[in-house]
Amino acid sequence: MRQVEQAKEAQVKQIRQRKLATNSITRSDYKPNKKVIWVTRMEWVVEDSNVTGVVELKDTNKFEGWWRWWIRKAAAVVTVQNNLKHLMIRLNDIELATDNFSEKYKIDTLSNAFVYKAKLECLDKEYLSTIDWKNNDELPKRQYTVKIELIYVPSDEVYNKIEILGNCNHRNIETLLGFCKKGRDTILVYEYVSTRCFRDYLDKEVLTWEKRLKICLDIAHGLNYLHHEMDGQKRVIYHDLDSGNIVLDDNWVAKVIGFEKSRYLSTYQDDDALYLNDPVNFYYYTDPEFVETGKLKRESDIYSFGAIMFEILCGMTALVALSKGIWLDVSVWGWLEEGVINQKVARILKGENGEHNFMLKRGPNKDSLDTFINIATQCFAKKQNQRPTIKIVINELEKALSFQENNKDIIRMSLEDINLATQDFNCANVIGGGGFERVYKGEVAEKDGNGHYMIVAKKLDIRHGQGEKQFYNELQILYEYKHENIIDLVGYSDETDEKIIVYEHAPKGSLDKYLSDTSLTWKNRLKICIDFATGLDFLHGGGHGQEVVIHRDIKAANILLFEDWKAKVGDFGLSMISTVKRDTDYVIDHACGTKGYLDPLYLKSGFLTVKSDIYSFGVVLFEILCGRTTFTIHKLKGHLLPSFIKQVFKEGKQGEVIFHAIKDEIVPKSLTTFQNIAYQCLDNDREKRPTTKEILTELKKAMEFQVTRGQRFYLT
Repeated sequence: MRQVEQAKEAQVKQIRQRKLATNSITRSDYKPNKKVIWVTRMEWVVEDSNVTGVVELKDTNKFEGWWRWWIRKAAAVVTVQNNLKHLMIRLNDIELATDNFSEKYKIDTLSNAFVYKAKLECLDKEYLSTIDWKNNDELPKRQYTVKIELIYVPSDEVYNKIEILGNCNHRNIETLLGFCKKGRDTILVYEYVSTRCFRDYLDKEVLTWEKRLKICLDIAHGLNYLHHEMDGQKRVIYHDLDSGNIVLDDNWVAKVIGFEKSRYLSTYQDDDALYLNDPVNFYYYTDPEFVETGKLKRESDIYSFGAIMFEILCGMTALVALSKGIWLDVSVWGWLEEGVINQKVARILKGENGEHNFMLKRGPNKDSLDTFINIATQCFAKKQNQRPTIKIVINELEKALSFQENNKDIIRMSLEDINLATQDFNCANVIGGGGFERVYKGEVAEKDGNGHYMIVAKKLDIRHGQGEKQFYNELQILYEYKHENIIDLVGYSDETDEKIIVYEHAPKGSLDKYLSDTSLTWKNRLKICIDFATGLDFLHGGGHGQEVVIHRDIKAANILLFEDWKAKVGDFGLSMISTVKRDTDYVIDHACGTKGYLDPLYLKSGFLTVKSDIYSFGVVLFEILCGRTTFTIHKLKGHLLPSFIKQVFKEGKQGEVIFHAIKDEIVPKSLTTFQNIAYQCLDNDREKRPTTKEILTELKKAMEFQVTRGQRFYLT
């Protein structure tokens, strides 16, 4: 036997010396009666009576038609049969396990295969590293629950898959237990995992953010094994990674399956790349540089993994996105460039399920989300040399998971503490309320025990099924939308079916109490308007990358005041987180809000946009100028404020509506600028109403006119 091997090696050496390598062997040199006489992973030798030659597998693209197919398949078959003898299973054993491939064992039908589930005794993979190539019958075996694929007329890719999986042993890679021939067909036997395909769960609530991170880490560890950690310095490029090639076991552990397109990297290559001449069609997961150049690298797998990460983030596959008219790769690049990718996080991950079972720990922690998006963005880079290695990806994903696991629900408060703060919700502490709520003031001890601080607790009445949705809306918005001009969330409690939200205390209360206060100067009134407009601009999507919030109940009573007349937006019980664009899109909804402030077009049609908030803000602006609420004006004039103001402007009597206490101090340019922008807010045509940014610009001009004129007067 040794003499035969020595003869083959000498023959190969002689061929190389004579330079009868690939370039000197033409298609005409090959005949169907040639046989493969020697195979390694990178080359194989054929012989007949006329010619013997060495062909490197990476060069088989030089052959055309069925010759290319025959060369590849012949090499693959012999490689598998020579190197993986220990995985060969007797056909008779498989037929007994499946009752001769009975229908009762069939679990799936593929385009080129039938799939069965059965119990079968196979090589115990735990002992693979200790095998000393004894007779198959002497190898350690155990019974597995298996998945059996009966593949009819298999391609060379199937044998490529057998060769790669036969050399893999990792918890995140599908386990190939064996194979056998059945005439022209091939049978593959795997350890049975699950029929749960990862892509089918992307839009399911069961996959919380923490589970998604763990699944990402599973996939990354599988890729790291293929790229760096296989036995014998083998390295594999997966080459066809997508969310359909990931399965989840009963414990939600992810395993990579497939491998038909996978390729070995030669340990002797200098640039760690394969150059493939096969035509490539671009789709969402495909490395764009590979499509352009044919250069396949491990970084190509990184790109595909980045594509999956964005599917995980958005909660939908590229195919589902395409069915909605969204090219996910193009969209992702656009969202990243615009800085709005955070806005595209799947709604099912944001902490509220269909039954309003709110859990602040369930959604992505900000640090976790930012870390995830950052590494996914690097993976999705268009150029291979801009992408990280899989080891770096793993490090970043572990950070993201750590942030999430350590994200404690620090704002959940005990009902006992809230009872203590409000003196068991004593009526003497009531400071406001509505149809389904009461608002109490209270005192909470500082954590260090030194003193107390004031809080406000809103307790909702949900006995009749009302108010619960209001609780979740408000809690969600206050938790996610942090801004200096939005009231701060201190805590919440949902113990014993109570629904309580705790806010920071606004020492001056609400604006409606100060409209007719003669001590509230025009300058401070402008400051309140600017503060509120700034908070509203943030909610309407002012460059922070989150979804739009439509307040739906803007009124003077919901503008909360602090020291130095700092103003914040309050009361989000009727608010809506919406995917509408800033200016054009709308939501169809039952009109709600407060009469006298409500957009008449919204009231009439149910069409809600951010411009509905603008109308309500216009009412508040004129209340501030007039020093009276819309209800007071209705009592005195018989009309709500919008109708009254429009009549006054029509008659050219704008100066008559100014609050008498501030009339003499207002600079004319400041007044004109303020009145013009406030009047635009009340336009019946939504398209003519300004945006929050335009309102802010004009209000700041009005303030500048007021301050500048005041300074001049003082100097003179």
